[in-house]
Amino acid sequence: MRKLVTTALLASLITCIPAAFTPSSAATKQVKQFAVYYVDLQEILVKSNKGKQAKSVINAKYQQFSKKLQKLRDEIKKLRQELKSPVLSKQARMKKENLLQQKILAYQQEQQNAQEQIAELENKYTQEILGEVVKLIQKYRKEKGIPMIVDKRTAGIISADPKYDLTNTIINLYNKESGE
Repeated sequence: MRKLVTTALLASLITCIPAAFTPSSAATKQVKQFAVYYVDLQEILVKSNKGKQAKSVINAKYQQFSKKLQKLRDEIKKLRQELKSPVLSKQARMKKENLLQQKILAYQQEQQNAQEQIAELENKYTQEILGEVVKLIQKYRKEKGIPMIVDKRTAGIISADPKYDLTNTIINLYNKESGE
């Protein structure tokens, strides 16, 4: 009798357990309706009009620093050549060596200054553009009733249906909104 009850109990559990873990059709429909949309913020930074303008400003600043640094390199090279001259007096040689050290120090300081200023500009424009884009994305998500929009790179998306990619839509909206 005990075996019969145990067997009946096991049989009922085996048939009930799968049903308890099988999603209902309503739950299945909810899962199918939920979609995660995504954008590529890096692409927005690069392809938006404001991002292109920022890159242009940064490149202009970089070129400006490059010219200054090239001028200093040329001066250093010239001084090194002059120091190779065997006709220089000891006093003239010391004077040129001191001048060379000053030029090298000036070059290093200018190079560090250039790197810092370029990094500051990049950070300033990146933060400014991302701040505006994130607000735009939040507004767009609310207007369209989208449950979630994530950044393609930080979300770790390996593969996604391109129909959920809003990158170009956001770029176009941002270009219109920023009037550029």
